[in-house]
Amino acid sequence: MAKEKDDLRVDCCAVRVMSLQPDFLAQKPGLVEVIEMAGHLCIFLPKFHCELNYIEMYWGAVKRFTREHCNYSWAELPDTVDLALDTVSLETIRRFARKSFRYMNLYRANVTGKLAEYACKKFKSHRRVPQDKLELFLSQFQ
Repeated sequence: MAKEKDDLRVDCCAVRVMSLQPDFLAQKPGLVEVIEMAGHLCIFLPKFHCELNYIEMYWGAVKRFTREHCNYSWAELPDTVDLALDTVSLETIRRFARKSFRYMNLYRANVTGKLAEYACKKFKSHRRVPQDKLELFLSQFQ
């Protein structure tokens, strides 16, 4: 028997009703509570923006090393991955972080898409894109 359209409504079910209650809205997710109880700050980054999270660049470097040095046997994969994790230097991780910070700076200045990619590469010697150079750069593309 086919479900009617009214059977698929989510505004009347118990989950929806309870999720709108003030005590449920005030409750932090369990993961956030555990992290904050340990004295840390929990920050969730936007989904689908891997350029803002430099750990994604780190994982990319690890995966590239693993592919290049893998003999494709399941038994040796853990050793290859352990080696790959150690091959990415702290200096490289800091470069990934600076690149992420440049993207954040560009997005705050409303520069997006291919223009943001180009500007991020062009101003790679700075921790952030200098405001005067950014204004000059943007005036060339308008």
